[in-house]
Amino acid sequence: MYIPESFIDRLLNSVNIVEVIQKSTQVERRGGAYMAKCPFHKGGEEKNASMKIYEETGTYHCFTCKETGNAISFLKKHDNLDFIEAVERLASYVGMEIPKQEKGAAVIKSTNINNKAADIFYTQLKEEKSKNTISYLKNRGISGETAKFFNLGYSTSRTPGLHEKLSKEFNINELKESGLFGTNENGELYDRFRDRLMFPIRNIKGECIAFGGRLLKDKENQAKYLNSPETKTYKKKYELYGLYEVRQINKRPESIFVVEGYMDVIGLFQHGVKNVVASSGTAFTQEQLRKILNYTNTIYIVFDGDEAGLKASWRTVENSLPLLREDTRISFIFLKEGEDPDSFIKDNGKEAFYALAKSSKSLSDYFFETIKSQDDLSSIEGRTIAAKFALPLIKSISNETLKQAYINEASNICDLDFAKLIQGKESKKDFNIQKKEEVEVDTRSIMKKSVLGIFMALIQYPKLADTNLFKSIKSNSRFSFILDVKDTYILYPDSSASVILEKMENEKIRNIFGEALVSEIKLSEEDAISMIKDCLETISQTDSEREEILKGKYNMQELTSAEKRELQQIILKKDKMSQDDEALIKNLSSI
Repeated sequence: MYIPESFIDRLLNSVNIVEVIQKSTQVERRGGAYMAKCPFHKGGEEKNASMKIYEETGTYHCFTCKETGNAISFLKKHDNLDFIEAVERLASYVGMEIPKQEKGAAVIKSTNINNKAADIFYTQLKEEKSKNTISYLKNRGISGETAKFFNLGYSTSRTPGLHEKLSKEFNINELKESGLFGTNENGELYDRFRDRLMFPIRNIKGECIAFGGRLLKDKENQAKYLNSPETKTYKKKYELYGLYEVRQINKRPESIFVVEGYMDVIGLFQHGVKNVVASSGTAFTQEQLRKILNYTNTIYIVFDGDEAGLKASWRTVENSLPLLREDTRISFIFLKEGEDPDSFIKDNGKEAFYALAKSSKSLSDYFFETIKSQDDLSSIEGRTIAAKFALPLIKSISNETLKQAYINEASNICDLDFAKLIQGKESKKDFNIQKKEEVEVDTRSIMKKSVLGIFMALIQYPKLADTNLFKSIKSNSRFSFILDVKDTYILYPDSSASVILEKMENEKIRNIFGEALVSEIKLSEEDAISMIKDCLETISQTDSEREEILKGKYNMQELTSAEKRELQQIILKKDKMSQDDEALIKNLSSI
């Protein structure tokens, strides 16, 4: 179902967010807002109410775990619903009927083309010319029933090809935008997928939005696996192969296994493990993790037993830390080198695979084992190296309860006070170092307050987005996200602030915007303009201060890789670089 944005706006303006949240937790009025004990951390058993609910903007913000959102995001998170389900429930609360509206013409065409292609590929799989593909599936133990369930297909290299069949129904621009075709030197379209086993990638509603294709025999200059490029309907970092199929079996699975490849999903399904998804040829992203957490809180990561699989597992840890909650259970299954999930279950069976899950390693255990492996912890130098590795990762944890637990454990392992390190204060009383770190902490606080002030002004006076107030922010600035928020207001001039919040993907920006939404400070339009100007001026000054801090750390050889990139960006965005700046850029590039 496609729900028009205008309806979402009307719905959010019609529901009372206090009443929505009150159905799940006790709410108390305090001043011009309401407070509740946040249900998203400490198992909903915190002693003091930390979630502020602001009726006027229809939003909530927890000042402890930083969870922020509107009535839709509350239901998605609290009741484990997807977007459509949350909207349907809200609509039922206020007696609104969800309008039936077709998607935009371009999206409809793209979806129709991919759905049509999936039907063609599926039909071709049953034809004589695909006998090698059928033999391959049979040799891998895949039944016809399983192939049908996943709608597997075959892309022929013979004529008539896919282009010839689809060009009768769709024009050249529509075919180009589908991702199914490439363009040769003469500007002519050709089939992107030829002589491959085809895996349709379906969104949560079952619409085909992209494909993966596998060669069955090696061909010169051709990759074994080929995936659709990103299109209007397909954004890799958001999609998971097999999630639609998982939910056909169980809408709310107790757990979900995440694997790397299409055949891993299908092979495990064939052997009875029917709660498996794959990351569609990309590293497992935060966006994919968020999507899975809409349906289950227990996740097993099962990547291949090779170096690439181990690296992918660790990237998953890094991507997961900012999203962790007390009720999130992420564990890792490490296969032997040369094994993958499909080969393991084929050789050992379903029960052996489930046994791996029972003996899997929790994310926290994996994290701290990796910290310990950084160096020899019996020496001060080794513990310092381990601490330096762990510090930015622990800082990225947004849940305060979990962050404290990780701080305590890391402090024990490295024999250092991580709480002080997190705050930017060294244990040693060296005056110069102490002063330097305090400047950095104050600077970050000023930056956040400045961004908060800009958001408050925009929330109360959205029309200020369409002015030249923001011309001082450059597109390559680290504050360019402010331009994104401004542009969102311009693009949706009649949308409420809670709808603008719904369109934000970056969690840190959402958190600050959410805090601005529950602010009770009232501004006149003149004050709002002055606030934007003052905050932007502060940000500009802060950039200069930050540059000096980073240059100081560079001179002391204390610059992290992230800080190196930050310093490079600050210098590169200058209108004019000095000779010293040019020399520094060269040195930073060679580090």
